[in-house]
Parts: sequence; C-alpha cells; structure tokens
Amino acid sequence: MTWILASEIPKSTTDLPEHLHGDPQPPNYGTMAATPPFSAPSDPAGSPRAPAKSSPQQRRLLAGLAVVSVLSGSLIAVMVPFFPSEAASRGVSQTTISGVFSCFALAQMLLYPLVAPLALRLGVTRLYNIGIATAGASTIAFGTFYHIPGGTGFIAACFAARVVEAAGTAAVSACGFTIIGNQFSGRSSSVVALVSAAQSAGLSVAPAIGGGLYAAAGFGLPFYVLGSVMVVTAAVNMRFMPAVEKTDDSPSDVTKMFRTLAASPENWLCLLIVFCYSLDFFTFESCVAPYAVAALGITPATLGLYFTVATGSYVFTSILWARLAERTTNPYPVMSLCLLLVSASQLLIPPASFLGLQPTWWLFGLGMTLQEALFGGAYIPCFQLMLAASVRAGLHDDLRTHAFVSSVFWSAYSLGTVVGPLAGGLLVDAYGFPLMMTAVAALTLTVALLTACQAAVRTFRARC
Repeated sequence: MTWILASEIPKSTTDLPEHLHGDPQPPNYGTMAATPPFSAPSDPAGSPRAPAKSSPQQRRLLAGLAVVSVLSGSLIAVMVPFFPSEAASRGVSQTTISGVFSCFALAQMLLYPLVAPLALRLGVTRLYNIGIATAGASTIAFGTFYHIPGGTGFIAACFAARVVEAAGTAAVSACGFTIIGNQFSGRSSSVVALVSAAQSAGLSVAPAIGGGLYAAAGFGLPFYVLGSVMVVTAAVNMRFMPAVEKTDDSPSDVTKMFRTLAASPENWLCLLIVFCYSLDFFTFESCVAPYAVAALGITPATLGLYFTVATGSYVFTSILWARLAERTTNPYPVMSLCLLLVSASQLLIPPASFLGLQPTWWLFGLGMTLQEALFGGAYIPCFQLMLAASVRAGLHDDLRTHAFVSSVFWSAYSLGTVVGPLAGGLLVDAYGFPLMMTAVAALTLTVALLTACQAAVRTFRARC
C-alpha cells in the first residue's frame, strides 16, 4: 500500500490519483507512515535518480531530528569536565566514577531491542519525543543531587539518573533512525550524516559550555540548562513534528524477522562496521588523555581543542560521504578504502613502534583528524544498506521493518561502546597506549578487507 502525507491528501475523490480511486479506507490526517513520501527510485539500469525535493513536513522532521541530536550529544559529554572531580571530592573511587559513564552505554545496549515493539505500539514520533523529555527531566534531577550529603547516596542517585537518561536516549536514537528509514529512504544516508554531524557538534561544544556554566554557578546549572532545553524541545516537537505511526495491528514475529535479517551476509558486515566504528572511537577517547599528557605534554584544555578540530572534520565530510553513497550502486569500494585509510591513521596517533617514528603533536593531531574525517565514509551508508539488504532478504519495506532494523543497528553500536573502553583499558594497563591503538588499527584493517571482499562480490554480480 502506498502512503501519503496528510497535507497532500486531495480534498475530493476527483483529485485522487487513478490507483487510489475506490480505496475504502478513510484518510488518516496528520500522520506520516510506511513508504516514504520522497525516495530515490532506481531506473531499470540501476542508476539512482536524484531524490525529490523535500516538503514542509519533511523539513520539520529534519529540524526536529537535528536539534535533538545536538542535545543527545550534549547529554553524553556535558559533565565530562567537572563530574569526576566533584565525585572524587566526596570520596568516590575512580572505578565507581567510570561506572557512572559506562552504565549509560550498558543500559542502552539492553534497552535497544525493546524500542521497536514499543515504538510500533505508541507511535514512533511520540516515543521519540517521550524519550527526549524523559532524558531532559532526568538531567534536571541530576543537577539536584549536589544537595545529597556524602558520597554513597550521591553516587547511587547518579547511577539511577544515568540509567533513566539512557532509556530516554535509546528511544531517541532508535526512533530517529526509524523515522529516517521510513520517511527519507532515498536520502537516508544524507539524513544519517546530518544527525551524526549534529550529535558530534553536541559532543564537541558541550564540555566547554558545561564547564563554563559549572564555573559560573556550580554543579547544578549545566544540568538545569540542558535538561530544560530538552524538555522544551520535546514539547515543541510534539506540536510540530508530523506523526509517524503504523496503521495495522497485525502481530510481529520478531524471531522470524531476525532470522531473515541474519540470513543476509551484507547485514552482518554492516553491523560489524557499526560495531568497529563505536568501539574504535570510544576506546580511543577513554584512553587517550593520560598518553597525551605523559608522552606529548598536551594539557586537557589543549586536548579538547584537538577533539574540536577532529570532530569538525567529521561534520564537514559527512555530507560528502552520504552524497557519494547515494549516487553509486556499489558503495563498498569507497567504504573499504576509507577503512583502510582509517587503519593507517590510527597507527600514526601513538605512533606504532614498527613505524620508527617519534611521538609528535602534529602526528597525533593528523591521525585524530584523518580518523574522524574518513570513518564516516564507511559508517554513514550502513543503515541504508541494511534496510535494502533486509528487504531483499524477504522483510517488508514498511515501518515495522524500519523500526526493527534501527533497533538492531543501535544494539551493535552500543555493544561497541561497552566493549571498547573495557578492552582498551585492559590493553593499556598491560601493554601501553601505542600497542592498544595498534590492536584497534588491526581490527579496522580486518573489517576493511571484509568490506573489500563484499565490494568484489557485488561488482562480480553486477557484471553477470
């Protein structure tokens, strides 16, 4: 069944397209659903066509997705500059402080599989906005924990709040990609690039803003400001974002859907790339600061500038990678080349001992920047490729499939955020930061070779 925007429904049956005459179903005003209103169909030769121009409804969706992505990134990073020292001053151990950060990713990993069925029951955009409102309310509550005396009650409340924040942001991430897959199928890589760049921008600026607010007015203000903006954004989105909902109540066989998705090797490759992407970055970010200080004399403030420049390179290149992926029938050669170059850039950061180079600030910065700029070329196309592969494997191209694939995608991402810092910390403690980065580069190189094999397979099939 073809779906259309409520605002595009003709006012009389004489205005209906020929294939809709006699449709017994009444129009569902105010709802957007299933097959996206603008996509990029392929011609018989398989060459992608330019996507249609977006409508006001889609522009409202894009605006809501972008703003919330900035806030989600900010939520992850806002307390990085001051929370560890605040908790340590209450006698909380470093291991427990790290647990406050890591429990966020662990809770997300456990909750992502639950998002798809809940989104189909409540409505995707409704759950999306409930998620950001829940995370915002929990963030405001986090600011009040400063008044809890001692360390035990304080840190227990922090753990509880972070779990609630994780639940809210899990709904935001999975529902956001469901909306992207459902309403922007022909441009989903571009929209993924947009929201990823927006989240990166939030990750980049939040520590500076949070640190400034903390310096100005103490522990609570950063949380009060961010949480309030999140709650207000959720209220605005509820008013202006078009609803995306399923329109049938037929039961979903999740086990069968997973078997169908898992039957496609292409899906497993994309999930491996997503896992590698999150593992690489979260491992690096959790372990780099002590090395930067000890080996290069880089202060925390200067390291923040390095991250800002590197993140900026991702923001500026992400749209380029998305457009390139949407304009080719086989994006895997570019993806494999990007992963190969990322692996090389990761060897430059320490640098690896077998290169015979001495650690320098410019090698460190060059490796960081190239890693950020190039990894998007492999990561950004994955969601669109998974949707297409799942439909080819036998799943329906509908909202239920989009929600399911989104949950699986984010489950793989969150697994990398949990495994990466833990494995990286163990390697750094045992062998040092340079060898840890060499291991990360080896993993990235392995994924690059597997992606090159997929590129060759698709090229061979296209010629047969």
